[in-house]
Amino acid sequence: MRTRYGVCLDAALVVYCLVLLMVLLCPASANSPTAPYHLRPGDVVQITVAGHPELTFDSRNPIEIRADGRLSYPFAGEIMAAGKTIEQITGALVDALGHHLRAPQVAVNVIRYRDEEIYVLGEVNKPGAYALPQDRDVGIREAIALAAGLTPEASRETARLFRAGAPSTLLDLAKILAGDSEAEIGQLQAGDTLVIERRNIVSVIGEVEKPGSYQLPDGGTVADALAMAEGFAKDYGTGSSRANRSQAVLIRADKTVVPINLAAILSGNDPQAAMPMHSGDTLLIPEVNNQVVVLGEVRQPGSYYLASEEKLSAVLAMGGGVTSNGDSQHIRIIGPDSTVLTVNYEPVFREGAEEPDVWCYAGDTVIVPTNRQRAAVFGFVNQPGVYPLESGDTILDLIGKARGLVPEKSAPQHTVLMRQGASGGEPMRVNLRDLTEGRDPEPLVVQDGDVIFVPESKKLHWQDWTELITSIVNVWWLFDRF
Repeated sequence: MRTRYGVCLDAALVVYCLVLLMVLLCPASANSPTAPYHLRPGDVVQITVAGHPELTFDSRNPIEIRADGRLSYPFAGEIMAAGKTIEQITGALVDALGHHLRAPQVAVNVIRYRDEEIYVLGEVNKPGAYALPQDRDVGIREAIALAAGLTPEASRETARLFRAGAPSTLLDLAKILAGDSEAEIGQLQAGDTLVIERRNIVSVIGEVEKPGSYQLPDGGTVADALAMAEGFAKDYGTGSSRANRSQAVLIRADKTVVPINLAAILSGNDPQAAMPMHSGDTLLIPEVNNQVVVLGEVRQPGSYYLASEEKLSAVLAMGGGVTSNGDSQHIRIIGPDSTVLTVNYEPVFREGAEEPDVWCYAGDTVIVPTNRQRAAVFGFVNQPGVYPLESGDTILDLIGKARGLVPEKSAPQHTVLMRQGASGGEPMRVNLRDLTEGRDPEPLVVQDGDVIFVPESKKLHWQDWTELITSIVNVWWLFDRF
């Protein structure tokens, strides 16, 4: 018996040792409690107080932690929630309610977590915001995959990354797409914005052998575009060309017009030889004949017959007149010899003053540039948007361009104006009601870059206005870019 029991005891001892060894070999972290979650701005919580439905904020009316990290709660006021655990927030609420209730029973739960997001914009199939996966790093190629890949018009050469608090980064997209790990920038961070630009598609029209659209490499110049169009058009009977080499024009995608002297560029004596063309640009090479070319901000840009000479006002009328976006203070007349005359026609258009004695001749090119001074009007106006500024425009003029205030919904007496670079970017309060009723005799003159916001009459929270307008100013580059 003793021998048999001894064998049993030895076997039990072996089993015990094996169990002990397995316990020792198991990772300690497997049995350790997980780290408590710390709340973040954007998280949504529900707060329940037993027996007090008036103090309960359930899934039907939850509380979101604001961008400043705080939440508001009755009897507790403003509570800093960001960075705190559920237990810490619960304790703070119990302490605050303890002054008004006997032994309050408070429960706090997170019902929706803020996603860590990145933004993929531009020439991707599904631009937008995408949540960062928790189980793996996301690089540039993975971010493009999240946005369903590149469009056929997307550049395969460069892209740009915007990160808060840092200058934008130009990415070598060709190397990244080819799998070059050295070209990658590592893991994308929450809030990063990746912008995929359009392929560099430009147009060459006029007196060239093969007018059309061409894909230039990034950094491609005017001379490169001319070479792709196989040079100036020739009369194969005489071998000569009717191309006006000194009066070509480069029409940018934003309608800005740049005079180009191709004769000087091709001779190698002009710094414009290194001028790059960008996607959407058009190189126009006119014909030498009895015509005047009218370009820029006119309703019908093109070439028009001109026997000898005509007043500038008549030439502008040939082009259908100046558009509302035209800069009539800086109209340029470029002669066949590349001389440039700048004319201010603003008094004629705005005040009906007598026309300046300015004449155009056959071979001239008239360019009406785009008025680049603009201001934005947002909020409760009939047509929010960005509008060109004319000399002396007041805040009431801009409200008029936005088709006026929304009746019975706007709060004109609480209008806010943001002026970049002034007062540290602080908003200015403007009472439009006083201006319209004549109680304020000096209407505010609007400046380039101003943002005007007319709030809703039922939403008169100064902090809400400030955050909204600051956000608009911070992302204005995106509206300008796209």
